[in-house]
Amino acid sequence: MAIGKDQRDPAAKALAVLQGLTGKSVTEICKEHRISAAEYQRWRMQVLSRIDKPSEAGPNSPGGSADLASLLAVLGHGPEAVPESLRIAQQLIEVLPIPIFFKGRDGKYLGVNRAWEDFFGVPRATFLGKEVHDLYPKSPEVAQKHYEMDQELWEQPGSQSYEIPVTTRHGQVRHTIYHKATFTRADGAVAGLIGTIVDITERKQEEQRQAIEYQVTRALAEAPTIEEAMPRVIQSLCESLGYAYGARWLHNARENVLRSTESWCVDDPAVEEFRRMSTSRIETPGVPGGLNRRVWATGEPVWLSDVAQETTLQRREPALHAGLRSAFAFPILVGGEFYGVMEFFGPEVRQRNERVFELARTIGIQVGQFIARRQAEAALREAHDQLTRKAQELARSNAELEQFAYVASHDLQEPLRMVSSYTQLLNRRYGERLEADAKEFMEFIVDGATRMKQLIEDILAYSRVGTHGKELRSTEGERVLSKALTNLRAAIEGSDATVTHDPLPRVEADEAQLVQLFQNLIGNALKFKAADAPRIHVGVTEKPDTWVFGVGDNGIGIHAQYFERIFMLFQRLHGKSEYGGTGIGLAICKKVVDRHGGRIWVESRPGHGSTFFFTLPRKGGQAHG
Repeated sequence: MAIGKDQRDPAAKALAVLQGLTGKSVTEICKEHRISAAEYQRWRMQVLSRIDKPSEAGPNSPGGSADLASLLAVLGHGPEAVPESLRIAQQLIEVLPIPIFFKGRDGKYLGVNRAWEDFFGVPRATFLGKEVHDLYPKSPEVAQKHYEMDQELWEQPGSQSYEIPVTTRHGQVRHTIYHKATFTRADGAVAGLIGTIVDITERKQEEQRQAIEYQVTRALAEAPTIEEAMPRVIQSLCESLGYAYGARWLHNARENVLRSTESWCVDDPAVEEFRRMSTSRIETPGVPGGLNRRVWATGEPVWLSDVAQETTLQRREPALHAGLRSAFAFPILVGGEFYGVMEFFGPEVRQRNERVFELARTIGIQVGQFIARRQAEAALREAHDQLTRKAQELARSNAELEQFAYVASHDLQEPLRMVSSYTQLLNRRYGERLEADAKEFMEFIVDGATRMKQLIEDILAYSRVGTHGKELRSTEGERVLSKALTNLRAAIEGSDATVTHDPLPRVEADEAQLVQLFQNLIGNALKFKAADAPRIHVGVTEKPDTWVFGVGDNGIGIHAQYFERIFMLFQRLHGKSEYGGTGIGLAICKKVVDRHGGRIWVESRPGHGSTFFFTLPRKGGQAHG
């Protein structure tokens, strides 16, 4: 329930009205003080209607309206009659951190608080009784804006708010929001206005920083190259920060010079001429002065508050002729190394601004990261292109080699058959006439031809893995192993071997090649047996993405130093007299597994048998048969 107007002391009413003047919403004020909107309006009228004239002492006299407490004493009948609660309200206004001021109907300042003095850097004793144009002697356009807004209030009494940048006596540009409201005399006539100033400079600066960073980020993201991005980046910085000319300078490490690569300037003939002159220069190290050279030498940003004072600056006179009075520049670093400079010239003398410096560092980092990223992408593309070319060359070479091996092995078999056949024919027809040495030599020829035939057939089989392979399709593992064991039946029975296996899954494979894989691995286990009868087990383990097959035996085993070598072409660990073969069987196994997207390896110890493992990709839904 709202509290009646007569139940609140003047201090509470003054506080509520001041909250409204500093921008707090009426809804929030009413909620805090537990009053209605209509009650708040009555409080506002009561407080403001009593501030209708300065104290009796006059605006400029000590103890008069120069003291805000004395000014507000008119709410009662004089300082001696001000109730204690009202004095508290007066003290509250004086110590509030928000600048507050009062003006009479003639536009002259009646009173200000301590925060106003600190904000403008103007003592109240020297300013009360003066007008707004006296507050902004160097910014008449700002004074005129305030004057026009005051006129609107005189014509349409009430309240108003507006945003405006102002320059203080310290030379600082502050972004502000002014809240003003009129107050009236007892007869209802407008007597003056009360105003508060909310400093939003930090908010504006943060908004500006975010806007600039967004514009720069967008320009860099949308441009395919740094050369296309930089004009937009330079323009964004110039327009946002109020600079007339900007450029990027690139360091040529081979020549050790700086050259301008991109630039931008306002539409002004004098500034355009300065831009042309600047960007045609070549900066070299060791020359005194110079904006870019100082950044180059130190690796740090440089600020020139007043170009006119820079007597060693070679572009001093052209800059002044173009109306450019201040400048700053900062380095671009790529990977921590100096890459170039960005420079900016403006039309006003400007003191060093740490906020702009910090923004410049951020932009320099952004540009450097963009350049580094583009360089990395270019290097990656080049590496990818080289790898693609090498892969294509390797694939072409492999195809040619496979074709050559196929053709050569196929074509060599005919003359080899003739050598073997005619040698055997000579032995049959003229064997009785030949001496024992001649017969032995003929046996050597036939044996060599036979081994050569086997070698050619193995090479042909190796080449066909890549050139004559069939499409990979769902294949029953049990059927594949059964075919391989059928092909090896004679060797299994001849060696009294025992072959066992786990339940085998269905896999994606070339069935004929998978049969050959099992046949080669089990055949090796039969060949390289120890003294005991061979015991061979085909196992399988299910992994999330693969099947891991293993063919283990109790044979002679392999030394670890040969684990890689045995999968290479023509690599034999034993002589032909000990174990037959051409040294191609495991190379074929590796090529088959490679074609199926798996890998093959061996685990073994001499005298303790071997287990050959290989993997095949596991497709969704595949399970044990």
